[in-house]
Amino acid sequence: MTTCGSNKAAVKFERLPTFAEPTHYNIKLVPNFEQFTFDGNVDINVTIKEATDILKLHSQSLNIRNVAITLADGTKSANLGTSYDDKLNILTINLPSKIAPQNAVLNFEYVGELNDKMRGFYRSSYKDASGTEKFLASTQFESTYARLAFPCWDEPIYKATFDVVLEVAPGLTALSNMNAVSTTTTSDGKRQAVKFATSPKMSSYLVAFAVGELEYISAQTKSGVEMRVYTVPGKKEQGRFSLDLSVKAIDWYNEWFDIPYPLPKCDLIAIPDFSMGAMENWGLVTYREIALLVDPGVTSTRQKSTVALTVAHELAHMWFGNLVTMKWWTDLWLKEGFASFMEYSFVGANYPEFKIWLHFVNDELASGMSLDALRNSHPIEVEIDNPNELDEIYDSITYAKSNSVNRMLCYYLSEPVFQKGLRLYLKKFQYSNAVTQDLWTALSEASGQNVNDLMSGWTQQMGFPVVKVSQKQDGNNRVLKLEQRRFISDGGEDNANSLWQVPITVSVGSNPNDVKARFVLKQKSQEFVVENVAPGEWLKLNAGTTGFYRVEYSEEMLKDMLPAIASRQMPVLDRFGLINDLSALLNSGRVNIDQFVNVAASSVFEDEYVVWGAIDEGLAKFLSSSRHISAETSERAKKLVVKLLKKLEMNLVLLARAGHQPTIDTFLKMFNDHVEKGTVLHPDIRLAVFGAAARYGGKDGYDKLLKIRETTSFGEVDRQCIVAMSQTPDETLLAQLFDYGFGQNKVRPQDQIYLFCGTGSTQMGSDYSWKYFKENIKTFLDKYGGANSSLFQDCVKYTGESFATEAKAVEFQDYYCSCRQLTDVDRQTLNRPIGQTVESIRLNARLVDLNRAAIETLLQLHNL
Repeated sequence: MTTCGSNKAAVKFERLPTFAEPTHYNIKLVPNFEQFTFDGNVDINVTIKEATDILKLHSQSLNIRNVAITLADGTKSANLGTSYDDKLNILTINLPSKIAPQNAVLNFEYVGELNDKMRGFYRSSYKDASGTEKFLASTQFESTYARLAFPCWDEPIYKATFDVVLEVAPGLTALSNMNAVSTTTTSDGKRQAVKFATSPKMSSYLVAFAVGELEYISAQTKSGVEMRVYTVPGKKEQGRFSLDLSVKAIDWYNEWFDIPYPLPKCDLIAIPDFSMGAMENWGLVTYREIALLVDPGVTSTRQKSTVALTVAHELAHMWFGNLVTMKWWTDLWLKEGFASFMEYSFVGANYPEFKIWLHFVNDELASGMSLDALRNSHPIEVEIDNPNELDEIYDSITYAKSNSVNRMLCYYLSEPVFQKGLRLYLKKFQYSNAVTQDLWTALSEASGQNVNDLMSGWTQQMGFPVVKVSQKQDGNNRVLKLEQRRFISDGGEDNANSLWQVPITVSVGSNPNDVKARFVLKQKSQEFVVENVAPGEWLKLNAGTTGFYRVEYSEEMLKDMLPAIASRQMPVLDRFGLINDLSALLNSGRVNIDQFVNVAASSVFEDEYVVWGAIDEGLAKFLSSSRHISAETSERAKKLVVKLLKKLEMNLVLLARAGHQPTIDTFLKMFNDHVEKGTVLHPDIRLAVFGAAARYGGKDGYDKLLKIRETTSFGEVDRQCIVAMSQTPDETLLAQLFDYGFGQNKVRPQDQIYLFCGTGSTQMGSDYSWKYFKENIKTFLDKYGGANSSLFQDCVKYTGESFATEAKAVEFQDYYCSCRQLTDVDRQTLNRPIGQTVESIRLNARLVDLNRAAIETLLQLHNL
């Protein structure tokens, strides 16, 4: 789908030719923190497989001083001629003559930049205890940024070994993937040359370096692997939780995969400026500080569980991604989907207090479905032509949907069979590359089933099914009629006529915790019989919410289940799945908003956080739709939410958002006591309290939040202040916040997206953030390094997705299609993010139009 309807041909992309490949790199880098540059020298052992007079490899933003080649017979040629394609980042080296197939060594001397774009070999700043600004250097090479640090074959198929030497000033710590084997003083006496052991065969995107004033804590795994957590000075003890977890994880994965972690050490390092959440560089894993560090008295339970998942995710990559790597980015899910599934498996097995599988259904399954229900989604196996388009697919399809599909398959095959298949796959392709079919073959061998037939529809097709179910009683049996179609949020037809093999599980009221029946829905419509189900007994599909599909029940079946929801006889994962399906069906017009509110009303005694998350989402749609109808309707809708929930203290957050004054007063008192008396706020309600202060505390509340942010040294508190302040209903204060965060750059670029997070809570905020982004789009492009940055693409989505009129959808799309600051390549890169946001705006508008009458009827019914 071409968002801007351009007739211009897409920019042609070219992969590196296959007639030559690297086998080993010898890299020496000398970072300079005064000039923010680095000197580089790299030897690349190359196997030339066909006669050629040129060689091609990747390079970007490197000032190459000299290129030389040494042939197999010892002949050396220096100062070779080169040409460069800046769109493809391909450097062509002109050889002195046509050479026969042989092994040769390329040498490059060059200078690079320690940039501030959080990619390549880049600089990160922080302030020490005395307030002095300091810098460290770190790397982010995935997907295509190793070429910013050294010339290389920067595609995952080209695995090689790496030797690294870092020359650094005395007193600085130097780290790389492997353990240091020697440290010597350079001939001029000014630097220390740290040499690291040779790495295993790996792709260029996994190479990593870090240089700075660092401190660490350490521990050893049972298998003897040295684990360390590195931080800037003063923060190492905040790494204790992650260090302990990482030791457990390596030992647990060693056993689960039946392949020991092959490196002698694994460092985890917290980087102040980091564009992603974390990066699985083999042996030197980089993290945002907030994703690695925990302060027991300040970190919320939710954030602590997020840290646990993130650390476990990156360490699972040591097997899925590092040991076995996808051949090309089309199969990115092979590493991300499985690292995502394994993070939950590890945390679920080792940290039961987090109830992580309860959070899974909201954070992974529901998140994946939300994006995959759009027409502008993409398949798990997404065809990647230009790697410039890669940042946009590090999304809820590649992570959350892939994770959920893995969970569905694991439940279908059973965990022992699933584990056996993964072990076969890892052992066969270790230190090599694989494609999706290789995985299906291994799982088929382990299970004796045709896993390819079962699963290819889930990974090669866009979207997922909704299963419509109706029933009839036949004696003591229940006859189910099931129909599948693609679930699309706009309720429209699926032009692709997609069909899935859907693993169906059934639970019933007499034994709700067990699976009563299993079958696979393979056709558009099929009937199945579930034996021994008494008349009047409720029956639910997708037991345990393990399948990646939605269910649309007949009104009679839904009504039968309401008492089991109210009494909580229905298990929590099933309550969540049912309510989340209803919330999604609101958008497609298959369920009216009054039906959802009735289900929410039956859940007033719900005691599980995750179920309230699903209810909250649906009621938020109710409040948002009401706000877009009129201010008067919005006020009446808030009163209804208060009426439904005021007896339940658990959902104070939603009560405050609905304007319940006693709850607001409670939150404001807690906030002021915290600021004025030093009363400790429980970390789990801190964001809600901060939000109330921003929405209802006026300038005084805003100023106090700003002061908290200016004086905290902890990332989670910092971020919560930003998110809260962005919810202010005062345009003057919002303008001050945007100038503070964006204009004065008082908020790190990695965190600036949070300035947009709360603006959608008011119409003024939505309008202001959209206007601000348009007026400053060139600055945003420069700051984040271009349109292919995931940070820039997040800004695109956040500044549009809260609108709810067709006029805004047209305005949003027209702006990007005519914006002079964007090139045709930019528009090509942004095609899907723009399309997804336009689609979301239209879905919001549709939700309002579909439910306008239903909302009015519902409010009148409750005398509002």
